[in-house]
Amino acid sequence: MSYRLRECPLCGGHDFRPLLRARDYHYGNPGEYSQSQCNRCTLAFLDPMYEEAELGAFYPKDYYAFTDRFSVVQPARSLKAKISRLLGPREHKTRDPKFERPGRMLDIGCGAGWFIYQMKERGWDVKGVEPNVDAAEFGRSKKGLDIFPGSLLDATFPSGAFDYVRMNHSFEHMEHPNQILEEVSRILADKGKLMIGVPNRDSLSARVFGRFWYHLALPVHTFSYSVRTLSQMLSKHDFRVEKVVFNTEQTPLLGGIQIYLNRHQASPSFQGRLTRSRLATVLSYWASRLQNLLHVSDVIEITATKLQNKTATRQRENVVDVA
Repeated sequence: MSYRLRECPLCGGHDFRPLLRARDYHYGNPGEYSQSQCNRCTLAFLDPMYEEAELGAFYPKDYYAFTDRFSVVQPARSLKAKISRLLGPREHKTRDPKFERPGRMLDIGCGAGWFIYQMKERGWDVKGVEPNVDAAEFGRSKKGLDIFPGSLLDATFPSGAFDYVRMNHSFEHMEHPNQILEEVSRILADKGKLMIGVPNRDSLSARVFGRFWYHLALPVHTFSYSVRTLSQMLSKHDFRVEKVVFNTEQTPLLGGIQIYLNRHQASPSFQGRLTRSRLATVLSYWASRLQNLLHVSDVIEITATKLQNKTATRQRENVVDVA
């Protein structure tokens, strides 16, 4: 059942204010959904909040992370195709941290397992966690991947089991961020690395589009983080932030404009003349690259290290390298 947060999961505050109401412009779930903000630390959250089982029901069966990426045709290698990719959008890649050698890795919210399959090919010992049972089973049966179907909190991995834990566009979908980070800290080895990629609520697009912001994505996004609030939450759980990368591509800007154009219709964000326009796609791609350079883009990727001795070296402030 849905419920109201009584305490801010970041600062423990109790003074909240309503921010906005919006429809589900992506998947067409009926009604409107509200977002509120803690007046003390500015963390924004879905209000009322939904329990995990309810959240799962909001996702369509063809949600992008659940789909078969293993069968996608590789891009053409002709000279014309190479020139087209040089001038226009290229394959978007997450800026994962570098490691001297392969180790043990966990991808939380791995979908059908495309990323862990790639890491396995590079010599990593990989595991995944995916709440959607069908997506997890697809990766297990299609490629023999070790994907736990359910929540991280139910997976009961051994303490210190991983050198690298990754949550790319999954942390903002979770109902209990403190419990998740505490469990990640437990299963990470000392000095292990955590990378979290989330939408940036301080982005230029979020400020311009407001309730039409592409990455607002109510009700599937339970929390909206900024560099400051996510860094503070990581520090709260004894992680030291090492690097912040602004790393978005053209879809959020293009989609935000299309959502605004569709605001009086029932059409989802990916339907419209603008999203089919090659010129608009190219212009949005270069605009997104500029936003990355100016640190106002829609997506942030934060890499943090687990402190070796949590009791003796507890730190509440992070030194951040912004890339």
